[in-house]
Amino acid sequence: MTTAGPSAGTVTMNYGAVSGAGEKLVQYSGEINNALQALDTALGPVRETWYRSGSQSGVEAQAAESGLRAALVAITEIITRIGTLLGNSAMEAADLDNALSNGFRNSGQGMSPTTYA
Repeated sequence: MTTAGPSAGTVTMNYGAVSGAGEKLVQYSGEINNALQALDTALGPVRETWYRSGSQSGVEAQAAESGLRAALVAITEIITRIGTLLGNSAMEAADLDNALSNGFRNSGQGMSPTTYA
């Protein structure tokens, strides 16, 4: 029985899809930054009253916001790094694939076919 598609041991990669996924991740990290700026704007009036009131809940809210900001910055950096690495990996893999294909094509030029008894 013959099946279509890659055989066992074959690695296939859709370079465009991997590169596109990387671009989307970088885009999403930018959207997180935009949301963080919107949060900053929305919390402006709260900072002036609640956070500075000296109340326990204001202190806890300020600490929670600080923790959220730190976590979002870390997540954004990670997402951006992964997205960039995916894009770079796709380009490097495509370049390697082309180099290997060209090497195989060039190594067979001018050679006579091998026959086996």
